[in-house]
Amino acid sequence: MEALDVIVLGTGVPEAVLSAALSRAGQRVLHVDEAQYYGSEWASLTLTELCDWAAKHGATVEFGGAQGMPDALAAVDRHYSLSVRPALLPAHGPMIEALVRSNVAAYATFRLLERVGVYNDGHMERVPSSKSEIFRHKGISLPDKRRLMRFLQLATEAPPDEKLADVLHSLDLAPALQRAVQYGVCLAWNGEERADTALARTRQALQGLGRYGDAAYLVGQYGGAGELAQGFCRASAVKGGTFILGHAVESLVHQDGQWVLRLADIDTTFCAKTLACTPEAWAEATRQEAPPRDVAYYEHLALVVTAQPIDWARLAEAVDAPPETALVVLPPGSVPGPNANAIMVLMQGEGTFSCPKGQYVYYLVTHAETDAQQLKNAVELLLTFLEEGETQALITMHYARPIPKTHAAVPAPAYIDTSAVPSTTTRSSLFLEDSGPYQPIANPTETLDRAVEGAEHAFWQLFSPDARTAAIDAAHSRKRYHEPADYQGRGGAEPELGRAPPKADVEFFAPEEDES
Repeated sequence: MEALDVIVLGTGVPEAVLSAALSRAGQRVLHVDEAQYYGSEWASLTLTELCDWAAKHGATVEFGGAQGMPDALAAVDRHYSLSVRPALLPAHGPMIEALVRSNVAAYATFRLLERVGVYNDGHMERVPSSKSEIFRHKGISLPDKRRLMRFLQLATEAPPDEKLADVLHSLDLAPALQRAVQYGVCLAWNGEERADTALARTRQALQGLGRYGDAAYLVGQYGGAGELAQGFCRASAVKGGTFILGHAVESLVHQDGQWVLRLADIDTTFCAKTLACTPEAWAEATRQEAPPRDVAYYEHLALVVTAQPIDWARLAEAVDAPPETALVVLPPGSVPGPNANAIMVLMQGEGTFSCPKGQYVYYLVTHAETDAQQLKNAVELLLTFLEEGETQALITMHYARPIPKTHAAVPAPAYIDTSAVPSTTTRSSLFLEDSGPYQPIANPTETLDRAVEGAEHAFWQLFSPDARTAAIDAAHSRKRYHEPADYQGRGGAEPELGRAPPKADVEFFAPEEDES
């Protein structure tokens, strides 16, 4: 019997980040996934894998008018890396810091998000990505440019306690510009979002501008989130983590104060003091019923693959070449049908290595209270945006993911729920800025950061509250060490130039010696 500290089931982003952090902290980790690939519910899949995943999860996949996968697509099956949880990576935040600390950034590759547009009655409003772009933008009047700069200044100050829409209305922005700011800059789901959560997100985006280029967000290559999950699993393995993929759980029981795991076709029995996974993974592995949880809402995803990019020249009067990456927002009411929330469309071209040459992948994301189809009309509208040619989609997938209201109380000892998240005001020790709260329902620019915060929440359950406090204190001290000018003369605080950067005994991704 092989003795370990922690058994982790599933290789989704939260589990992968947790595994890497635990291994880095000296814990003996066994990480198991019955699938042959990394990522679980965040996976990046080939076309064949996507069809298998869809059949298992109740999603629908269509190939234009063909019955089954056409031979032409089957021939390039492995050229696809399609995400079942599309996400954008903020250039400043917990995930980017975790990537750097874990050294996953050394072999993960990204592209800048090149363009953002907001659809408005047959026209695409291009959203400026920086202050310089605002002043170069010919479609914004000089008074509106000044008002827009006032808004950007407001985003760096204490947010007012009112709706974002009311704040924007008070600035007297032109209606089209107000719409572009609300849905293209703040990336709000609807007109009800509070100003504090929207401006917190905007502040974080502004802080990211210039860090890796003139964009606030990065697009992960090879499918994005699934590739990051694999990277963190690799980082865990480098620090001693053991990984077993493609073997189903034969039995998992808690006996004599430890978890005992047996896997199909493997003779070794594994035991560990702690089990970390989602309630659903626990129920499946232990052959028990998952604790009941009411559904809060459904996250709707449509995946569309075409041979054409968006016709920016027609929709936005753009003269430059079509981008490899773009985010298009369809505000509430812009698509026929029941959509009460914005629909965010992430476009990736061949340069992201998510599809074969000459193709484009579009991910449409929104949420609703029902699992009824929400994105059919949006897909049809998207196809009218494309350049002239064959506008029938090569591949289309629709999926509705239920999101529970509350986290389940699993009746098991020494168990850590990797789907549990801290409150919307609790931030990671990797992101010390006081950026304000999150909105309750994450958009694609927030999911990766929240996954890291969920992983850290799980990480600290293995250690005492005092250990977490010490780690955060050490992180603040390191920040003071690296940025002495920010602290010089503040209430007697002096830069700690004569001391080595401090470390706590246990940290969530403690910096290596040469990183301090």
